Amino acid sequence: MSLFKVRDCWSTVCGRGETFGCDALAVDDLFGAGEDSIILGSLDGVLRVYGVHSGPPPDFRYSPSDLLIEVQMDSPVLQVCTGRLISYSPNKNIAVLHPFSIVVYGVNCISGSTDHGDQYVLEMMYEHKFDRSAYQMVVGPFGGGSGSRDFACVMSLDGVVTVYEQQAFGFRTALPNYLHPFPIKYVRSVDAFITLNADLCLVCYKYQELADPSLKQKWPVWSCTLGETVYDIQTVEITPSATTIHVLGERNYYCFQGNGVLWFMKRLQYTPCCFHPYILGEHPDTKTMCMIVSDTDSVLVYDQTKLRWSAKLSFHPCIIARASFKALQGCLVLLSETGDLRFCYLGTEPMIFMAPERPIKDYKDTKNQLVQLKKDLQNISLQDETDTLPLLKLNTRILNLRSEGSGKLCDIEIDVSPSLATSSVQITFQMVAPLVISPTVVHLKDLNESITVRVMAHRENDDAESVVSSTECIVCAHYSRTSDVPGSVQQTVRLPMSLVYDVHSTSQHLDFSWSAKISVDESPVALKILFKEFADSSSSAEFCFQTITGIPKYVCVTALPANRSYEIRSSSPEYANVIIEEILFRHREYYKTKKCVVRCDKNEMPVADFYRTIEEHVALKGRLEFVQEEISLLCSQYRIIQKCLFNKLKENTIHSVSGLNVLIDNTHETLTEKMSEIKFIKQELKMKFSQLISLSRLLVTMLGLCSKNDKMLEEFKETVIYFTDNQNWEDIVLHSLSYLVGNKITLNVQSDDPAQVVMSLRSLIDYVIKHITSIKDELPVKLKKENTRGVSPILESEEDFYTS
Repeated sequence: MSLFKVRDCWSTVCGRGETFGCDALAVDDLFGAGEDSIILGSLDGVLRVYGVHSGPPPDFRYSPSDLLIEVQMDSPVLQVCTGRLISYSPNKNIAVLHPFSIVVYGVNCISGSTDHGDQYVLEMMYEHKFDRSAYQMVVGPFGGGSGSRDFACVMSLDGVVTVYEQQAFGFRTALPNYLHPFPIKYVRSVDAFITLNADLCLVCYKYQELADPSLKQKWPVWSCTLGETVYDIQTVEITPSATTIHVLGERNYYCFQGNGVLWFMKRLQYTPCCFHPYILGEHPDTKTMCMIVSDTDSVLVYDQTKLRWSAKLSFHPCIIARASFKALQGCLVLLSETGDLRFCYLGTEPMIFMAPERPIKDYKDTKNQLVQLKKDLQNISLQDETDTLPLLKLNTRILNLRSEGSGKLCDIEIDVSPSLATSSVQITFQMVAPLVISPTVVHLKDLNESITVRVMAHRENDDAESVVSSTECIVCAHYSRTSDVPGSVQQTVRLPMSLVYDVHSTSQHLDFSWSAKISVDESPVALKILFKEFADSSSSAEFCFQTITGIPKYVCVTALPANRSYEIRSSSPEYANVIIEEILFRHREYYKTKKCVVRCDKNEMPVADFYRTIEEHVALKGRLEFVQEEISLLCSQYRIIQKCLFNKLKENTIHSVSGLNVLIDNTHETLTEKMSEIKFIKQELKMKFSQLISLSRLLVTMLGLCSKNDKMLEEFKETVIYFTDNQNWEDIVLHSLSYLVGNKITLNVQSDDPAQVVMSLRSLIDYVIKHITSIKDELPVKLKKENTRGVSPILESEEDFYTS
């Protein structure tokens, strides 16, 4: 709870359901009575005038008689201003800006005409209509007037400035380099307008130059590059000849002198919403103050760049101002977008809570308790935790497999059975691309009884060329109850191979570039038993599998009972990983009552193909970065051409745009070609990453068959296999393996050279493979499992693995 808060002393709600913009409020002494009136205009077209008639605090509060005028208009009110806009009127007038018109009103007071006192009447004096959509207006003595009469300047959305000399039309001109509407203000001391152009530069235009019709090109008197969007611009007159210009940007607060010299700047550590600069004291002892409202509903008071006060607001205002009344001088006026109008002052609210005294602790007893706690934690049996039944149980079933278009779909049912009522259950599915689960997340609310959820597994529709590296699907359910700690339960299922492969008739005349043998201590299982779902599709002693989508790739499996081995031949090693994982899993399930020993020759591991794929993946990423830089340069060039074309079109001549049309057409054509190229590169990069992950899994699988250091193999597996494709695989693996190896190999891991990265990866992977396949000391350090994103180990299903 903050000690300093803004205290309300007068508040009301302006209408119900109305919306107010950032220029909807004006504070001025309309009647010359020595106190201010509040003028409000809503986007719903309601104009209100408030005047406070309350006494000093604590009687200073809202009264129905404070609402002097409330008028419903035909158009939305974009902005309200005050000034001497009628020559013969002794009081100030109200200028109301509508989207396509500006109306000037006079306020007449009829004394004693009602029971409660005076009556105020709003009288329309004159109106100017225009064809362009208005954005903002500014009122002032343009042309160096003495202040006895004011003119109105209206800026449209396209940067056209129109000046009205009271009832007469003055002139109209277009500001150069103006593409987006920004605030505009008038500086009386230099007789100029301040605004922001399309280059995010603060520019100052003399009024006389804008009014001169002989000047076709309008040049600013001075400019200053801000480099950020401006929320608001305000001017404060210190003396009639000295004016300060205050600019509120996205991240900075600027103060300029009238001649464009930057007086000071304050870097803001928050997002500002609105501000109000003002001065305190008399010249020359004046202080330049500023109140800024932040996005955290706080008002901060600055004395130039020094923060003098900060107070918390009870609501979110869009406008802040200061007003003076006879009962209260210099109060804050705050207005929200919903019409919450409040007069406030800076106050305090002391905290009732007091922190208790800190007890004196005996650190010796605390140390003994810590030692005893560590002993108790070491003696806790993990078996007690594993025997605790979860609140949720999953039972996953693989249903029918069907064809759709050129691919296949597989239906999956998950029975979710809660032992207790759960308030929220979220089921997620983890698959290796290009296989996906639809929907990817299932939400269940207030689950009291068992429910069956059906999802669908399939290949991504726009990805027919990527390699399927695994058919494992991890189903994870996160559940929570209102009073218990959240928990999770997961189950791993294997999708049918027929989702990815079909059986080819024969392996003759097929080119197999890679082969490997898997030796077993038991007789190899007959292929018709091992691949029961394909038994009707092939009558040969060997099975030849063919990929379903994309360019056909083949994997041939032969059982050799004489040699007690399986022979696998493939068009490319990355397509054989799914087959090899299925052979190992199904062979061990067939001999699950015995201890199966499975081996392979380490010389048959596809290490060379793995390195080649890494080099191609790194080269594709470099090509992608190069094309992205070219597209960035072309986009910048395109924007520059557009600005030049926009400026030339203002000259209204045919020859002014000659040559630019050819340049913009060539740039657009080149940009279109590069966008098509980057789309093709991203597709290739996605396909190459799938090959890289498949080869990583195959390398880890074959290393597991000839490993003599299972602990190191598990760390290597968690390093090179993960599913996140939006990260830099090479950089992550390089730094992870460098940490795993320690100081055994000296590498320059900070280098960004792609060739250096590939060479470092080759050295590290060769070193780790050598230590996995030979009996040596363990590596000096190891990766923490919680800092990696590895694939969970395969959980053996309780159901028969032949059941589909």
